[in-house]
Parts: sequence; structure tokens; C-alpha cells
Amino acid sequence: MKVFTSEQIKKIEEYTIKNRPIASIDLMEEAAAELLDPIVECLRKKDDTIDIRETRFYFVCGPGNNGGDGLALSRMYKALDFDVLTVFCQFSSKISPECKTNLNKLKRNKNHNLHIITDVEQLPDFEDRVIIDCIFGNGLNREVLGKYAEVIEKINESQNTVVSVDIPSGLFGEDNSENNGAKVRADFTLNIGYLPLSSLFAENEKYFGETICVKIGFLEEIEQKLETPFYVISKNLPQDMLVDRKRFAHKGDFGHALLIAGSYGKGGAAILAAKACMRMGVGLLTVHVPEKLVDVLQISIPEAMLSIDENEKYFSQIEDFEKYNVIGIGPGLGLNDITKNAFANFLKTNTKPLVIDADGLNIISENKELLKYLKPGTILTPHPKEFERLFGKFDSEFKAIEFMRDFSKKTGIIIVRKSGVTAISTPEAKVYFNTIGNPGMATAGSGDVLTGMITSLLAQNYSAQNAALLAVYIHANAGDFASFVKSQETMIASDIIDHLGNSFNYLRNVNSPLSELFDEAHNMPDQHDEFFDDYWTDDEDDDYWTDDEDDEVYLN
Repeated sequence: MKVFTSEQIKKIEEYTIKNRPIASIDLMEEAAAELLDPIVECLRKKDDTIDIRETRFYFVCGPGNNGGDGLALSRMYKALDFDVLTVFCQFSSKISPECKTNLNKLKRNKNHNLHIITDVEQLPDFEDRVIIDCIFGNGLNREVLGKYAEVIEKINESQNTVVSVDIPSGLFGEDNSENNGAKVRADFTLNIGYLPLSSLFAENEKYFGETICVKIGFLEEIEQKLETPFYVISKNLPQDMLVDRKRFAHKGDFGHALLIAGSYGKGGAAILAAKACMRMGVGLLTVHVPEKLVDVLQISIPEAMLSIDENEKYFSQIEDFEKYNVIGIGPGLGLNDITKNAFANFLKTNTKPLVIDADGLNIISENKELLKYLKPGTILTPHPKEFERLFGKFDSEFKAIEFMRDFSKKTGIIIVRKSGVTAISTPEAKVYFNTIGNPGMATAGSGDVLTGMITSLLAQNYSAQNAALLAVYIHANAGDFASFVKSQETMIASDIIDHLGNSFNYLRNVNSPLSELFDEAHNMPDQHDEFFDDYWTDDEDDDYWTDDEDDEVYLN
């Protein structure tokens, strides 16, 4: 799924208005109608005992098209006989035509509780209402100060549930490193049409809350034409990458991988990476470990062969690695000086496809000259702190992502920046974001598992890019299956390995109770027919719902 910039989203909207064709005000009406059910679902997610019919709504609307969305939405909720209070912040004379049209519709309705305020002191009390934030949308490019900032601060100080429409007011769609203005802290954000890039960054989670993308009638043809370097990995992408096994295949067809991992006291990392590598379908696996780890590896994973280091406790050298298809290195290696030298010597002579993680990355961060020995197609898998040690600290995640794009384009190296939303940069200067997975995966050994998985796919002749993308998705998917069974709190890295099979079956559309749970957790149920159709009634005043001929009067 493509992720577009704010500027591109504006172009998509303009193209749709021109080529559907549809009037801008009518597209706004469609968007408002599509938001009705998702707002209800957000409230049910927060409290499944909530009585929606007794819920009170407080719409806070600004002067642009985001405010117009909010005004239309509040009108529809009022027509459904909800308790609605709508505040329009008229702090300047500027107002978009569509917003003005919807404001005039509310003015004509004597039953609508509309407050037009010109100063913050006129803001009605929030009381116990759900706040719907429609002050500013995704196209904002100046920080919010003054009266609008005061309104936002009052929203943030309240204890009310806050749902932002399109984007939390005050946030920019991409880079917020220099945005020092006020920003709404929402519980939920309903993105209209597309996810803002800024919603994929951990630094903005406190503003977005839970994000839900609400599709409206934008034309798909313009989406397909527009180029973007940013993508979210959806299920169809890894499905298309999966290669079916032939009936007469043998283990030699699925590669021979080498893992260089583990040190005395860190044998678990080698075990986890090796188990994950085998579970992902590699034909043969050899694990290079210090002598003291031999027994525990043989017992823990008898399917793997061992290459035994001459040093009892640490990785000190490996000479014969030409027979392997791919090499994964780093989990649990430690930072002993002997190991650092051995790692450097290995990089200088290695010609095989390579996955580097954990202490391998830490050794490079202490001696950045080693980066020049990394071949195109190498995969680096840092978590945020490892990334910072390798490449420095950035003012924002957007700038870190831009660095990744540039670095991968120049070097041909793929970076898998592991986080709550993992980002993968490719030599084509594209970045893929993985949005599935859960906080239960933030546990010791989870990264070692991913290293083994990527190594396994590389050995099976997947391209470096596809191996990284597919492994990241399957890893997160297995983590979600594990959370259903174990809970996020009790998950350990081994649970992810245990559910790799469920993840493969899910991608191959093999039905199971767990697959149904996964779909339910990652797709908002459509409750429209079950809820709003029961309460929707025709208003006697038909022009309350439609644009009438007198609208031009209110625009002048």
C-alpha cells in the first residue's frame, strides 16, 4: 500500500474532483458519511460497555476543509438524534468555501447546538462529551500558535476521549522536527483516505493514538500513477513473494546457511537464531559457535550442524565459509577484542550474501571503517539504539528515514530498522513500513529470531529485498498469533518461532481459528448495517441533507 505525502494527497483529491467528476462539497459529504461508523467503533474499542445512544459529542471545527468535514459530520450525528455540540473557531476572516457552505447549513438548522466563537474564553465546557477534533487537517504546514493553540491545549488538558479526523490538529504530515506548535493528543485518529507518513513514527504515537484509515471515493487510477518512495506492507505483498515448493524438491534445493553466533553466557541468541532459521525452511544449517556452546546447541537444535571455534568462549576465527550460500552473523557474539578482530577479518574476506545483527552491528559502530567492506545486498538489522550508534542521532524519525533511503541507494545495502513500526530501506531508495505486530514482541531474543529468518530466506534464493520484507512480515504476523495464545505480557521470543507455521498458513489462506482471530484484530469490523441503519430516519426538511439553490447566498 502506497503512503503519500500531504502534497500528493491534495493532488489525488483535486484529480478526483475533476475526473469523477464530483463537486468538492459532495466529496466532503461522502467523507463525513464514511466517518460515522468508525467513530462508533473507536468508542467501542475503548469501552465495549458504552451506550452509544447516550454518548454526547463535542465537535471542534476549524476554518479549512478539515473543519468542513467536522461540520458535516456533526450535522449527520444530530440527524441521527445524538446529543451534539458543535464549536466553530472563527479566529480570522479566512474560511474555505466548503467549510462556509457546511457552516451555513448548520446556521439554518435552529435545532443544532452551534457555537461560533471568536475568542477562547467563549469555548463551552467539554463536560463528559467525546471530543471530535476537526480543527486542522493533513495539509497544515505552519505550527499552531495563538488562539488555536489555546483551544488545543484545553482539549489536551481535558479527560475526555478525543478522536481526531484526518490527523491530530497541529501535526504535519511528514517531518515534525521543527514543529514547536500545539498538537492534539488523540486517543484515535481516523485518517481520510491515506495514512500520513508521520503516523508511522514512534515519536508521534502520543498524538495519533490508534490510527485507522477510512477509505473514501478517491479515484484509484491516480493512486496508481503517482510515484512514492513510501509503502506499508500489506498482506498481498508477502503473499506474492512466497515461492511454492516443488513436489520432488530435496534439502539441497533450499540452501545451506551459516550462522556465526553466540559466546559464553550468550548461547541463547545462537539457539534462537538457529531455530528460527530452520523453521523458515532452510535446507541445511551450520552454526559456528565456541567450544563451550557445543553441547547446548546439539541438544537444543539437533537439526543443525556445528562448526566449532578453536576458542572455548568466543568467536575467534572462521576460515572455511565458501561452501555456504549465505551467512548470518552477530547474535550473542559479544564484544571481546578477539571477537572484534575476527569479525573485521571475516568482513574483509567474505564474498557471500550477509545478514548482520546485534553485536556485529555494535562492532561496526566502534569501527565505521568496516562499513566499506559491506557488499551490495548486505542486510543490516539494527534496533533504534544500534541504528543511532551506527549512523548518529537524528532530529526526527523522518530524517532518519531519509538517511536510510540515501544510504541504501548509494551502497546497495538494505537496512531493517526494527521498532514498533519496522522500516526497511532498499537500494531503489524506497522504504517499506511494517505496521502489524504488537508490543509483546519487545522481548529479549526477538531480533535474533528475525536474523535467523532472514538468513534462511536468503539461503532459499529469495532476493535480499524480498527476504527482508517477507521475514519482517512473517515475524510480526507470528508475534500476533503468539499474543492471541500467550498474551502480550507473557510472550517470549520462542513463542514467535512456535507460530511461524501459523503465519505461513495465514499467508497461504489456510483457514484456522487463529487466522480468524488475526483478521478480526487487524481489520475494523464494518458495523454500519448493524448500527446506523437501525436509527437512520429521513428528515422532513430534505434540504437539510442536500445542497439547495440558496447556498450561493451564504457564500457571498
